[in-house]
Amino acid sequence: MTGQIIRPFGPTIYKGKFSEKLRLEIIERSTNSNESASKHLAGNMKIEQFIELSQECGGELTSKVQDYLGQCHRAGLFKPKSELKGMSFEKIWVNHQQKGEWNPPHVHSGDFSMVGYCQVPEELKNEWKFENQKGQDPVGGKIQWNYGTSTPHNTAVFGPVTPEEGDIYIFPAWLLHFVFPFNSDVTRISFSTNCHLIY
Repeated sequence: MTGQIIRPFGPTIYKGKFSEKLRLEIIERSTNSNESASKHLAGNMKIEQFIELSQECGGELTSKVQDYLGQCHRAGLFKPKSELKGMSFEKIWVNHQQKGEWNPPHVHSGDFSMVGYCQVPEELKNEWKFENQKGQDPVGGKIQWNYGTSTPHNTAVFGPVTPEEGDIYIFPAWLLHFVFPFNSDVTRISFSTNCHLIY
């Protein structure tokens, strides 16, 4: 199943869905991992684990990046600097985000990054009911991408986006993004990795 490319500003973002097999494998492997990723990441989260995926599930992530690049190429949005021979991925990390935890504004390494959502509790749909979310734009538990300089009329924003279980987003690794904290006493599980293109 192909995803769609989203281009609300200069950089192009891809949104797709990943398989139930991949979702369950990531949850199982992160639950049983004893390799903490916290000291390597920007997130303010207690549980962030590195994992290794099976060859089949790793291949699914590769196919998502290929779909993203293919659509961008056909739309004239991606022109490789020379012959593209393949891609490699950094180690996957999994965030078990809990009440009050967040990811501050940050960028990644590599050429492209991805984030996928393996467990999104139903309670997060009601974040807008909390007193601290009664403003004009409740953001509890959402993700946002920013592009441009921080001056009036010059910053383009995609978000806040409400993630759903099975969603995967791929975007340029240098694109600033962040994740808002939520109030519900639940755990949301997401994974990320960075992709390096090999020329």
